[in-house]
Amino acid sequence: MATMSYKCPNCDGPLKFDPGKQLFFCEYCFGEFTPDKVQEMNEQKEQRETYDEREVNRAEKQKEEAKAQGVESDDYPVSYTCPSCGAEIVTSSTTAATTCFYCYNPVVLGSRLSGDFNPDRVVPFELTKENATERFLAMCGKKWFLPKGFTGKQQVQKLNGVYFPYWYADEEKTAHLTATGKKIRTWRSGNKEYTETKIYHVVRGGNVIINNVFERALKSESRDMLQSVHPYDLTKAKPFAMSYLSGFQAEKRDLDKKDVEPTIEKKMHDYAEQVLKNTMEGYDVIETESFNEKTDLSAYTYNLMPVWMMTYKFNGELLPFAINGQTGKAYGQLPVNKGKLAAVSAAVAVIIFIIGVLGGMLFL
Repeated sequence: MATMSYKCPNCDGPLKFDPGKQLFFCEYCFGEFTPDKVQEMNEQKEQRETYDEREVNRAEKQKEEAKAQGVESDDYPVSYTCPSCGAEIVTSSTTAATTCFYCYNPVVLGSRLSGDFNPDRVVPFELTKENATERFLAMCGKKWFLPKGFTGKQQVQKLNGVYFPYWYADEEKTAHLTATGKKIRTWRSGNKEYTETKIYHVVRGGNVIINNVFERALKSESRDMLQSVHPYDLTKAKPFAMSYLSGFQAEKRDLDKKDVEPTIEKKMHDYAEQVLKNTMEGYDVIETESFNEKTDLSAYTYNLMPVWMMTYKFNGELLPFAINGQTGKAYGQLPVNKGKLAAVSAAVAVIIFIIGVLGGMLFL
């Protein structure tokens, strides 16, 4: 597996991306570089170096071995060599960027995001880890029944910046909607209530443009998490460059366009119908009679989106927590310490019982 690490041109130290400054920085000489400069340095480096065919062949061999052992999923263990210290590291086959567990240098597994797996765009991190920690603690708030140590320093340190893959779609449609519109008026006269219903035949049609309909591009049980951290401001998206991944983890897509297309097309259908319905103002009830559409233009893009996330194991269950790395929107199911909850409930019950007894004694 071909690996890359981005080095400082001043001292050869590892470069990491700073979401706060939108610059790459070196922790050793404190040098700062723009994304364009880092990409230029990387292109020059690639021109000087030959492709690491040995690593690629080894990755392909590991893939064949996994299939021979009956592993049907594309997510299987793969080893790579750290370009900084030479350590042998094992990752998931969908991991495209990580940190070496031995020398702690950021490593980008370049060939995993090449060819058909090369993303079109990336939204860089804007929230620093400190910002994400503040959002996580704010999400927890003053929750009395959280397990002990859940918001402690050791737990917060588990927050990792990860780029997750998504498919985005834009479409332009010609749509036509016919519906029954009802205007309902109710009034009273004496002891009687009267209802008048006026029925209209309503027709709408035209061009409908729908942008940025998304679906996660990773087979994962945490679909709700990957969907719920949206939306992102795609006006800040950048053409994809490997350098943005340095210092973060990244996942490669394992869902093709054809895998998510039915879900996205259903969303497009519903959005287009709702757009036309929204133009039917002044009615109390609108009932669709027929809706027809034709897709004139369609474009799909493969994108990497920033997420600060961690998982917490509680009562044998892994609970994911995610924070949008651009906007700070948080998602997660907070665990409840049932022992603490039961103790507080019992104490409250005792207090209510005592108050009831004392209140009853006042009337003796």
